[in-house]
Amino acid sequence: MAIAYPMQDIAPLDRPLIITQAASFYLPISTSQSPRPNCVTYTARNTSSRTFTTVYLNRRNDKGEPSQYSLNFLLPKGKLEPNDVIVFDLCDRSFVNVEAKEF
Repeated sequence: MAIAYPMQDIAPLDRPLIITQAASFYLPISTSQSPRPNCVTYTARNTSSRTFTTVYLNRRNDKGEPSQYSLNFLLPKGKLEPNDVIVFDLCDRSFVNVEAKEF
């Protein structure tokens, strides 16, 4: 049986509240020459046994500043299951890695 207490009866936490983030998994990458001139085709494969719901392309601009782009629109069935792949082209030298997270 659940007992409801008025809000004033709830004591504040005596320890800090810890909010954790999902651990990142960096997908292995293979590359090939793109049919598009001056571009590279990147293939990222989920070699883990985990299913991911969020995937990011991490890049750096010509000043070295990092940026992150969602690749979720490429996810088959809205998630990246074990052995699934994502394939995309980049036409600059900005690639850093592909990061997957479970949320």
